[in-house]
Amino acid sequence: MKVRTYALAIAAALAVPVMTAPAVAAAEVPAVKKIAMVDMQRVLNDTKAGQKARKDLETSSKSKQEKLDKKRAKLEADAGKLKSLKGESLARAQEQLQKESMELQSMLMTLEQELGEQHNKLLEKMYKNAQELVTKVAKERGIDLVLVRDAMTVIYTKDGLDITSEIVKMYDAKYK
Repeated sequence: MKVRTYALAIAAALAVPVMTAPAVAAAEVPAVKKIAMVDMQRVLNDTKAGQKARKDLETSSKSKQEKLDKKRAKLEADAGKLKSLKGESLARAQEQLQKESMELQSMLMTLEQELGEQHNKLLEKMYKNAQELVTKVAKERGIDLVLVRDAMTVIYTKDGLDITSEIVKMYDAKYK
């Protein structure tokens, strides 16, 4: 009991300086006087470079999809022929069909990966270019903070704060 009381007394004595010590000062946030918004999705969709890139991706996707569709049609035709086969020839044909089916799955996965990589490279390049233009506009206008406008993050903004249209025009002029 005495040991417990002694331990509590030591703990209380140690806590008093902590409780009476001044709070640690928080980092000071600089005053933000001018704010602007940029809708990056609109920049990607409305710029000529973004529209061209989207068409290029669609064209690439269609040509690769056509190859997949031809291979799939061939597999389906081969599967239909299995009904007429028996014995060892049926087993060989089933094995070949399974092998080609796995190749088709592999082609599909490769296609999805390639298109994903192309899309990501495009987004990265366009985002970097747009950031450069936003920085230029912000410096010219004395804007302290530019936020990415997104329906999930910015619910309301006063008219006149959105500089997206200006960024789209500048993007089209600089990146043809």
